[in-house]
Amino acid sequence: MSINHHLLAKTTTDSILANFKSNQWSCCENIGTDFYRVGTDSTFPSPDAAFYDSAKKLLVSFEFKPPTETKRGILTGLGQTIAYLNSCSLSYLIVPSKLEGFEMGEYMADLFKSQIEENLPIGLIVYENDNPQNVSLIHNVNKLVKEKEYSSTGTGRFWAKHLDMPIPLFHLILHCFYLKKTNQIDIDAFAYCWERYLVPRKVLRALKPNIVSDLQGEPIKTLSGIKNILFLEKRILSINKLSGKDKIDQIKRLKQDVKIGYVGDNYYNSVKKNFVTFLKHIGVIDNVGSLTDIGFKIYHLGLVNGPRSKIFFDYFTQIVLLIGHHLELIFDLDIMFNKYRGEKTVSEIRSIMLSEYEAKGMIKRNPNRQVGENSSVSFLKYEFILWNSLELTTKTAGKPELSFNWKKITEVCSLPYL
Repeated sequence: MSINHHLLAKTTTDSILANFKSNQWSCCENIGTDFYRVGTDSTFPSPDAAFYDSAKKLLVSFEFKPPTETKRGILTGLGQTIAYLNSCSLSYLIVPSKLEGFEMGEYMADLFKSQIEENLPIGLIVYENDNPQNVSLIHNVNKLVKEKEYSSTGTGRFWAKHLDMPIPLFHLILHCFYLKKTNQIDIDAFAYCWERYLVPRKVLRALKPNIVSDLQGEPIKTLSGIKNILFLEKRILSINKLSGKDKIDQIKRLKQDVKIGYVGDNYYNSVKKNFVTFLKHIGVIDNVGSLTDIGFKIYHLGLVNGPRSKIFFDYFTQIVLLIGHHLELIFDLDIMFNKYRGEKTVSEIRSIMLSEYEAKGMIKRNPNRQVGENSSVSFLKYEFILWNSLELTTKTAGKPELSFNWKKITEVCSLPYL
């Protein structure tokens, strides 16, 4: 799939969401105005996009087919929308109006009317080849065959939320999932990584943070490349300044915070949730925590070439952009960068984008968010740090102070898929 494919899929999906949000379209007894985009399940079969209504617990999956698809591929897409029903409330197939002169939209409309209507909760949406923003709801879903509540993937974001995971650390964690996949360890993969590499027991004994190293024994640095990554560094430093009962109490709390298997909120569970969720959203592990085919391939790529090699970085970037949907964020940001060129900073644009994304249903609206200059300080913070480390952004003079490196983006997206 090329950049054009992803841009087409995004264009049609954005228009579809806008139609539901504006109440021009609805499904299943007037549902649609409360839809927002969510991440999609990386486990086969994986839809191209998904909407969710948290009040109704209604999950909708979408399968997009480009105008370069074959007729057979369009029918395969219909089969995919049927398969999605195992894990969602209803699904829609999105197809072009024409396919090499053939009236594909009309053919599929007839097929849906004769075979799908009243039998399956599947809808058909057709877009114009020359204007993919122009979408038509040809066959709707007015009722569900079975009533069942579904939960959404992720936390109200359709892209893989990145939280300061250096790329060599990504490979180290994949190594532990590989060991689990090949039955070389019999405990949870991330738990093994935690005790073996990230926060081994010697940290508590010596009250000294562990320098995390990759499989080649080289210390892993933060994304900025300035310092070694050290878990609990500030916490341990503050404990070492204490004495007596205060120190004993803090050590006890630290032991609880790093404990594997702790029921409830602690530091270990927080780190695991953030890292593992990211791995799931970029498709390298599945929902049961098992290494996927693409996860195995990129792990092996890093094992053979090294976790700091250009080829490993490039394929990591490709996965984040395409499977992790970061490319869609960059499309929208680039439009805004051009719109506000010479007027607004990156921080100001991020704030505007957050408000627009909430209004459009691109992310779940937070009713407790305070409107103001400081309301979006964390929005896309780590994504920008990651993009900078992957050389996807470049500094520019004036406002905004960054631009996207489309040469690099095009290069990695054009690589043969693993």
